[in-house]
Amino acid sequence: MDKLYAISLFSGAGGFDLGIEVAGFTTRLCTDIDLHSCQTLELNRDALKDSDGIRFLSETKVVQKNIKEYSTEQILADARLKKGEVALIYGGAPCQSFSVFGQRKGMEDPRGTLLWDYLRVIREIEPTSFIFENVAGLLTIDDGKTFKQFLDELSKDADGNTVYKTTYYLLDTASFGVPQYRSRVIVFGTKDKEVSCPIKTHAINAKDEEILAPAVTVGEAIGSLLEPTKVSLPNHVGRVHGKGIIERYTALKYGERDSKTRINRLNPSRPSFTIVVGSDKGGGKGHVHPHTPREVTPRESARLQSFPDNWEFTGTSRHPIRQVGNAVPPIFAAVLGSHLLKEAFGVEDVPDYAEILNRLGLDYLKSDTEEDNVKKSPKAV
Repeated sequence: MDKLYAISLFSGAGGFDLGIEVAGFTTRLCTDIDLHSCQTLELNRDALKDSDGIRFLSETKVVQKNIKEYSTEQILADARLKKGEVALIYGGAPCQSFSVFGQRKGMEDPRGTLLWDYLRVIREIEPTSFIFENVAGLLTIDDGKTFKQFLDELSKDADGNTVYKTTYYLLDTASFGVPQYRSRVIVFGTKDKEVSCPIKTHAINAKDEEILAPAVTVGEAIGSLLEPTKVSLPNHVGRVHGKGIIERYTALKYGERDSKTRINRLNPSRPSFTIVVGSDKGGGKGHVHPHTPREVTPRESARLQSFPDNWEFTGTSRHPIRQVGNAVPPIFAAVLGSHLLKEAFGVEDVPDYAEILNRLGLDYLKSDTEEDNVKKSPKAV
């Protein structure tokens, strides 16, 4: 297959990018306004390789830039591409403006207007396809008017002519083998055909349990990881808690929320709650560990997002957990990229769930037996 080149906007710490490359695209540019996210991308670019020795993001240029000050001419120049050579543009504008965890200011928040910068780049570059990702709250802000307008504009060029066929779906990442409940709006756009909804592979409700693989749990994701004092892994450093917090966390039942820190004790037999990002004034927090009265470390949160253990997040204190919380889970991104490859580009040989785990090097999610690996593969359900 000839290379299909992609451009990443609002790249963050690279979860979307890693998954898109695992699927089979070649990303030529990653850009974000956040310094620490770009440093994370630079640190990990070309460092991770799959079982076949293929290095991920090896052709990627990382650019720290405010998208509002980034012309499409310069974007193409930095990607070393011309119009007509871009197969995919992907990304999601910062979501705090629309999240139910934020103040839901929507378009009143300057970050909300970044939707239109995404639209500007799509219109001016005219890629073969695009994927847009955002929080579920985008569907309901301003009674849905903002999203309806955005979706309508995404399908048209600057003259109002219809260029793209768009579809959108509200998906939960746990339905695709990520060990975390995380509801997200996904918009697909292509010039030739409507992209269908990706088929769920893992059961997160009772009616699917007989036909789909079981949801991947917190226990499977972090149960094998030793305490921070007993193993050396990037970002596996916990917060120091006082006696009062330890006592409260000890008393929490699985799934119960602490009244002061507002985080939940994880259930080892279920996927995690959504990773909390935090506000602009402070860092996010992990949830409470299922077996130890402490918050999970950024590395444990990264596992719940399906990052490989050797994907290191830069910065100190709040920076790593904010990068983790803002990311698109790599497994989920790989599913989206693979689905688009198959439907829009006619590529049949796309990775299934077991192969995605393989390529990402997610040994901590691999089953002990070949039978269990087959059970978790989308081709088997």
